[in-house]
Amino acid sequence: MLRLNRGDPAALEALIDCYAPYVCGVAARILPGRPEEWEELAGDVFLAAWDNRKKLRPGQVKGWLSTVARNRAFNRRRGHREDLPLEEDILLLQSDLPQSEAEYRELRSTLSLALGSLDQQDRELFVRHYYYGQTVARAAEEMELNLSTAKTRLRRGRERLKRFLQEVGYEPMEN
Repeated sequence: MLRLNRGDPAALEALIDCYAPYVCGVAARILPGRPEEWEELAGDVFLAAWDNRKKLRPGQVKGWLSTVARNRAFNRRRGHREDLPLEEDILLLQSDLPQSEAEYRELRSTLSLALGSLDQQDRELFVRHYYYGQTVARAAEEMELNLSTAKTRLRRGRERLKRFLQEVGYEPMEN
């Protein structure tokens, strides 16, 4: 960190060698199926690290890199909203998969239709919060929404999804 802080290019190379796979992994989770963008994004993140090297502190570098990578990946995805990756199985966990392939295809199709019933901004908010685990506050900030608006959109979206799923024959599970 001292060498990086002093502007030693070899220190930046060492930082890249150590954290490039991690930064690409963060990007891959947000931009699935776009490996060409992962490396480009990683390059942007490390350039930002170089530009902000005086602010970086030992023990906080990984978190800083993760935050910058996540923000930039979401910004890229937001720039391609029409391409928002809402894979049909995005909300399924491995343990929740149906028993047969036919059941899986049916559920995948139903989930796709359910998410498709939401407008684009609501879908993005759902994916950010429920799939990527972003806090509502963080998702609202990155989507340039008021926090109360984001909370209202999530609540209304949950209600719409519940009604949609009930209409096609799925009953909600009781907690």
